[in-house]
Amino acid sequence: MDDSAGGSVSTSTGILRDVGTADDFGPSQPPGCKGKVDLLFVIARNGTMSTEQEQLVASFSGFVDTIRDTLADFDVHIMVANPDGTWPGWTCETAPKGCPMYYPDCGPGAGYQCGIFPDLVKPCDEVLGAGLTFNVGPGAANERCDLFGGNSYIISGEPDMDHALECIAKVGWAAPEPPMGEAMVAALSYKLNKEGGCNAGFLRGDALLVVTFISDTADEASFTWPYQWYDAILAAKQDPNAVVMLGIVPQLLVEGRPKIPGCTYEYPFEMPGKIRDLIDMFPFHAYGDTCAPSYAPFFEDAAALIGKACGSFVPQ
Repeated sequence: MDDSAGGSVSTSTGILRDVGTADDFGPSQPPGCKGKVDLLFVIARNGTMSTEQEQLVASFSGFVDTIRDTLADFDVHIMVANPDGTWPGWTCETAPKGCPMYYPDCGPGAGYQCGIFPDLVKPCDEVLGAGLTFNVGPGAANERCDLFGGNSYIISGEPDMDHALECIAKVGWAAPEPPMGEAMVAALSYKLNKEGGCNAGFLRGDALLVVTFISDTADEASFTWPYQWYDAILAAKQDPNAVVMLGIVPQLLVEGRPKIPGCTYEYPFEMPGKIRDLIDMFPFHAYGDTCAPSYAPFFEDAAALIGKACGSFVPQ
């Protein structure tokens, strides 16, 4: 394939790389998306995600730098959707030996406030797809996020972007197997985005939508299928060019690379098929590796893809 024409190139293990660079668009905003970008993260928080959570935490500064440096002039919304419809604090509160004894994951040493946090739970904290602002439990932020604007998502003008992004994205690893696809659909639904909904105002019709899945397992908890998720996205956005799909997921084992449980797979049928099937349906998509020491380089490269998509998406 001739790359000189600027076509997209994808491999089973790498990001789409033939997308130009952020510099290609100059100092002004791309003409297509008019500067509006809605960033939705769907991050698994089941027990196998402890290693990935550490990598995610290590990449927070990279996330922020990418947003600031590449999307600095954009009007952004950034939300992390509840991937499983639970509030993981109950894992600590209902521990067999009592919350303080569930060491080292619960209690003062872990930042969890036994017997206090449950009183602070709001209805949206236990809604599938709702923006997370109260991540608690093992490995989580263990605080209520005080976001600029008072929404369930970050908006432009957030005075402490580093802390705000960590607060909503440090989801921990104390929840059940998540229905990732269905969580994404719920996050984009009219019910949650309408006035008075948990995600009121997040999804904008004239904004580019960027969805990022981060998971180390197959989506076996969703009872629906990728074609249904795709239809739901199109119902919300109308145009597949208005969507960028990113997946930080396990990769196929390649020669010279050690096999790491939960990260690399010897056979394609072992991999998270549903998530990949959805991502592959969109013209603008890219993959990162769950086992990478940091996810920041992936997002730096993906920012160029976002810029390219902005140049193709013209709001109606």
